[in-house]
Amino acid sequence: MATLAGDYFLKRATRTSEGLFSAWFIGGAAIYGLLAFGWYFLMKSNSLASIGVMFSASTILLLAALGYFVFKEQFGIREALGVSLAILAVVIMNPK
Repeated sequence: MATLAGDYFLKRATRTSEGLFSAWFIGGAAIYGLLAFGWYFLMKSNSLASIGVMFSASTILLLAALGYFVFKEQFGIREALGVSLAILAVVIMNPK
């Protein structure tokens, strides 16, 4: 969820005239900096491949929803295929 918040802040920054100097950008960058602590502890006990797939798939799902519902972006066949393949990757990487 923190990644989603960081991405939301960065998307908002792109819509301001201040851009990289906006409070939105600074907030998004700060959130990403804090995420590094979580990654450190995840990497101690999990493989990069498994956490990478889980992180990527969850980010794809959340960003697709954010884009569609909040920013009114289109969700077409290409996006649906991408989300489906992300879910398939999680199924393939599941060790059970």
